Amino acid sequence: MKKEYRWDIYQCSLKCFNCQYINPHVLVDQHHYINCPAGKKFVFDSYFAGGRMEIARGIIEKSLKIPTEKLLEIIYSCTTCGNCQEICFYNREIRPVEVFETIRELLVEEEIGPLPEHLVFINSVKTKHNPYKEEHEKRLDWIDNKDLIKDSKLLYFVGCTSSYRTRNIAKATAKILKQLNMDFNIAGEEWCCGSPLFRVGAVELGNEVMHHNIEEIKKLNVEKVIFSCAGCYRTFKKDYPAHGMELDFEVQHVSEFLSDLIKEGKIKFKDLELPVTYHDPCHLGRHVGVYKAPRDVIKSIPKIKLVEMFRNRYNTWCCGAGGGVKSGYKNLALETAQERIEEAKKTGTKILVSTCPFCQLNFKDCVKAMNEDLEILDLTELLLKGGISC
Repeated sequence: MKKEYRWDIYQCSLKCFNCQYINPHVLVDQHHYINCPAGKKFVFDSYFAGGRMEIARGIIEKSLKIPTEKLLEIIYSCTTCGNCQEICFYNREIRPVEVFETIRELLVEEEIGPLPEHLVFINSVKTKHNPYKEEHEKRLDWIDNKDLIKDSKLLYFVGCTSSYRTRNIAKATAKILKQLNMDFNIAGEEWCCGSPLFRVGAVELGNEVMHHNIEEIKKLNVEKVIFSCAGCYRTFKKDYPAHGMELDFEVQHVSEFLSDLIKEGKIKFKDLELPVTYHDPCHLGRHVGVYKAPRDVIKSIPKIKLVEMFRNRYNTWCCGAGGGVKSGYKNLALETAQERIEEAKKTGTKILVSTCPFCQLNFKDCVKAMNEDLEILDLTELLLKGGISC
């Protein structure tokens, strides 16, 4: 383990457990003060960040017997949402998420982890370059090749989820770019960005797909890469540099890209008179710090009303799908999403907007299971709902 992560573990020896809560300065609802999904479900301290840090200490000092089924559950039930990292009052330099992901990496190296469910998508990435066991050749089935401009300086990195599961988001993003008369391209040999691999500790394969994607993008000689997937964006923005990869092109989430166009007066929207609420994806919010751009885009729509949920921005409640939890602990993922859906309902709106296809996927699964009348839209879909006037 890297020396600096050992320092993080020992600095957390105070075990104040403040990191399980939202910031008390913004507490507006007594029912929404605990902000750690796994900790709230399982209750025991070991499922909160402080407890996991103590477990990490036991693992690196080899004083803790591994593996046990319960220990793996504790380590892999973390959605890596980053609330603990954001809220730590004792020492803001402590990085619990990086520690937990490093522990998962150690377990994979020792062939103790990951979970069997994770091995399914890991093997799929190895053979089909996506975690969904879909054929790689069908990755671009949703778009006509004639819409792609091969020598464009703008690349749209679609990601696996929108390529195979939430194609509505990919189509909406492409439609907006076309309506704005913007030339763009998509890498024909785009592979999984590696986010699900890095989250569960499969770093070796994560590095392999990272190098492949960068080489493919370099061949296209682009200047900017935009992402509609918060997870892919976070992976390029943070994980790739952390694993030694320098980017010689600019990266932006589509919300930032559109926000810049709005500021430059290059895009305007038609009236859309309805209330909506917005969910901050953990990948885009806490991990990358993008909170303002999506809200600026929403507020730029004439007559729209943005109603915030109790927990928003850096205090957002996770959708429940991240960190390998959607595949490893489906009930936890859905129960976590249910709490967010209930929170969205309290705003009185009928539309929940997000900027992450994985959040959308989990929310839609939850809404279906709950039989709720709540529409889940991506930001790009919301913009098309009202219409664009260039």
